[in-house]
Amino acid sequence: MPSLELIIPESFLFIPANLSYISFCFFISFLIYRLFKYRIIFIIVLISLLSVMYVDIIFKYVIKNYYEIIKSNRTIYFYPKRDYSGKIDSLSTIGIYNYPLSKSFLTKNEENKIASFHETYINKFIDISTVKNKYNKYIYSNKRVFLNVYKYDNLLLSNRNQKARYTISKSIKKSLFPDFYNEIEYKFIDTSNNNILATAYNVEFLINTNKLRNRFLYWTEQKENEFNLKHIQNFDTVYKKLFIN
Repeated sequence: MPSLELIIPESFLFIPANLSYISFCFFISFLIYRLFKYRIIFIIVLISLLSVMYVDIIFKYVIKNYYEIIKSNRTIYFYPKRDYSGKIDSLSTIGIYNYPLSKSFLTKNEENKIASFHETYINKFIDISTVKNKYNKYIYSNKRVFLNVYKYDNLLLSNRNQKARYTISKSIKKSLFPDFYNEIEYKFIDTSNNNILATAYNVEFLINTNKLRNRFLYWTEQKENEFNLKHIQNFDTVYKKLFIN
């Protein structure tokens, strides 16, 4: 008579395995607390035991709270100069966002759509990056879109070398914990004096499957993705406060 083998999927073992380990951490911490009678000892031991399996998750939450609670509202240093109607002179967003093209060039309708949005807070022009997917290849280019009455200013139209008054740069910032997260830093610059008006961040939390919990607590790549923190950024908030609001 053939033997029967009961095969339990790893997904069913994930919850009991992790609950068992967490319960073990609390049990050991409680025993040590009863021995020394200090709550701080209980907390230290508990965090230490949990860190064996979940150290990256703990650090990620600490990093997330630091950026969202402490750093998010402390990155604007100066505000740009505005004209009598509350608009900034001009802006370059090249390399920050790629506007997808429907054709091989920026159509008049697309240009008007861009202009109608940005001319509410920019006076002269905005420089943008565009991208076109052609034959499974991405083609990038830059385009200057004139705004307001400057759409019809022939002198300004002919002077394509005029620099935008304000520009945004993007760079990869060295992470303190490169195994846990990557950070992109944005700088909002006044090109008339090279002053940095503000900075912004975009933090992406990384995953890997080479940890103890992947081997002993049934953390698959799918589980890592499910429990990984979503990226955080304050670029949109800084941009609106600096230029629009």
